Amino acid sequence: MATPHNFLHRTIAGYRLVEYVGAGGMGEVFRAIHPETSQLAAVKVLYRPEFEARFRNEAEVQASVSHPNLTALYASDFLDDRPALVMEWVEGQSLDALMRRGRLENREVERVVSQIATAVAYLHGQGIVHRDLKPSNVRVRPDGLVKVLDFGIAKGQHTPRLTQEGYAVGTSEYMAPEQFRNRVQAKSDVWALGVLLYEMTTGYLPFEERNPFLLRGQIERGHYTDPRLFNPGLSPRLSRAIAGCLQILPAKRPSAAELVQIMTGPGKDNYFQRAKNQIVESSNFRKYGLMGLALVVGIGILLTILPGKKVAELPGLSPKIQHETIRIEVVNADDVRLIMPDGSVQTTEPFVVERQPGQPVPIIIQRQGAEQHFVIDPSVSELYQCYFDR
Repeated sequence: MATPHNFLHRTIAGYRLVEYVGAGGMGEVFRAIHPETSQLAAVKVLYRPEFEARFRNEAEVQASVSHPNLTALYASDFLDDRPALVMEWVEGQSLDALMRRGRLENREVERVVSQIATAVAYLHGQGIVHRDLKPSNVRVRPDGLVKVLDFGIAKGQHTPRLTQEGYAVGTSEYMAPEQFRNRVQAKSDVWALGVLLYEMTTGYLPFEERNPFLLRGQIERGHYTDPRLFNPGLSPRLSRAIAGCLQILPAKRPSAAELVQIMTGPGKDNYFQRAKNQIVESSNFRKYGLMGLALVVGIGILLTILPGKKVAELPGLSPKIQHETIRIEVVNADDVRLIMPDGSVQTTEPFVVERQPGQPVPIIIQRQGAEQHFVIDPSVSELYQCYFDR
């Protein structure tokens, strides 16, 4: 088998390999230069044949995207019998190298994460999930431009199934709860951004455990130390962003595009504004609670005085529907159970969910240790039927 030094000074796609940089998960990386244009490139050469399908997928995904915050693919070719990718060379430091100096200032975090989230939002718009966002896959150029690297396990709309059933791919400390069950989705990248935010602002990972089973348990429970205990100077915006991204249910996390808005200033912070509106509504509910209680007492007195009358017949009082009931059926599976956002569990079909009219409801369906996440759309009025992907 060829060693890295055997490839030095070789040429691929017009680029000459001049320096061995290191080894990644699937291949060795070299710095290369084009003799005629003096343009630098990073060349990744596959060294594990069993990853060839993933390597081809990386080339296809990276060739299909173009964004200032994503590394560009120049060419894909073979070096001897080994596939190789020729990519944009990014000067600067990796994010993990920057964090080794200590936690970053609030403004620097906002500047870096807004660019990462912009790149991720673009990928999601193209139907691509990165699946492996972590500090070593992010580089910051001297001019401040941030680049997201490594599409080795990215999943596009037409990516074939490359993961054996029952196995999860990614870097465990940055994986979302659903990712361990191989139920990856765009919001899984948002969870990873939340882990990055936590690590950049505190210097610690929110979930850290040597035992992989215990680590998975920490992540699936979503319990972590309040970042403000590590960093009292953490801004309220970043604190809320971390809490939003690290929601166990994907439906409760902001999208990558919303996270960009969160990072780029007040007035555009629609995600937090909705949360603020909910708080205001809750406050108004408490404010008018005593008035409501007085009204109930008044109605009780009226019912005592007018026992022959129905409430609907009393002047100015008509029944109002506060909730609607949705029945849920799993069409293609038995022995399933439903988990609601508040943690309550139902084991008998049809499941019954009450909600405010027109409100989406995230649910989890469990079967034999596997889980799938669904969101009951506001348009559903009586019956919601779902299929458990087996």
